[in-house]
Amino acid sequence: MKRILALLPVAALLAHPERALAQVAPQPVQAQPLPAPPPAFPPPQPVAPINYVQPAPSRTRSDTEITVLYTAAAVYGVGMGVWFGAEAGIKDPGLFLIAPAILGVAGPVGVYFLDKPSMPRGLPAAIASGMVIGAGEGIGIASYQFVSSNAQDSWGFRGLSRATAIGATLGGVGGFALGYLQEPSPKSSLFTSSGVVWGAAIGGMFGYGASGAGLGYGRANDSAALGGLIGFNVGLAAAAGLSTVYIPSYRALTYMWAGAGIGAAASLPVYLAYAGKDSPPAKRGLVFSGTTTMLGIVAGALLAGTGSDSASSESGSQFAHLDYLLPMPTANGAVLALGGRLE
Repeated sequence: MKRILALLPVAALLAHPERALAQVAPQPVQAQPLPAPPPAFPPPQPVAPINYVQPAPSRTRSDTEITVLYTAAAVYGVGMGVWFGAEAGIKDPGLFLIAPAILGVAGPVGVYFLDKPSMPRGLPAAIASGMVIGAGEGIGIASYQFVSSNAQDSWGFRGLSRATAIGATLGGVGGFALGYLQEPSPKSSLFTSSGVVWGAAIGGMFGYGASGAGLGYGRANDSAALGGLIGFNVGLAAAAGLSTVYIPSYRALTYMWAGAGIGAAASLPVYLAYAGKDSPPAKRGLVFSGTTTMLGIVAGALLAGTGSDSASSESGSQFAHLDYLLPMPTANGAVLALGGRLE
């Protein structure tokens, strides 16, 4: 019986062989798709546009600006010490130099404490420029008084040191007021200081060159001193007025100084024309030298261009406008005239 049951499957396979093949034949295997190879370079990612914003100028003074004020304060202190020695009538050289030495150190020390915290941009340059301009005004007034008066009425060294000390002090105070109220650019202060130097030099050339033909140096220097003093104040007024609408770049200032030197040098050949015996006095050539110097300054400013500098590009918040700050000579000395408006 067991054999019969065992042979039944075999008999079934023999009766239907296709079923046996269907069971034995392997089932087809579906091919799996291969993964795509990675790209050789990653696709570019979109980049957001960069909007460049012009950085605002620093509102704090620079190291160069405060260094200029340190130097001016040291010179101011020495000058005040000289004035003290002259007023006190100290004759001993060793004793005379004590006050300049002490005050020459005290000046920068005072600036150190004034700069705590750091002063705003433009204030140190305005103070230094004011001291230089004021001292120059005092020297100009004392020089003209010295050459235009007799020996009995001359101020002498004491008057010169007094005028210089007073002028530098008033100029420093005026520069502080200007820097605090107006916040001028340091380039404007440098432009104003340069303007008084150019004006004094050109005015002195005009004054000496236009003096009488028969006057020697002893009398012609009166005209030179007067011309220099007038030119000093004209240059101050012109530079201060232009600074309200034009702030020169350092490149423009360099070009103007170079133009002044080139203009003065270019006028030198004219003096060869005065070599003859019957020719006019050679000092007349100074009028031409003053003219070429002035033209050289103007040419330097034009060649340098204006660039991006303007009075509005560096202006800050202001609650007052100082329209003029001019020293005015009087019969007994000088006064400082200041005028402006509040907003």
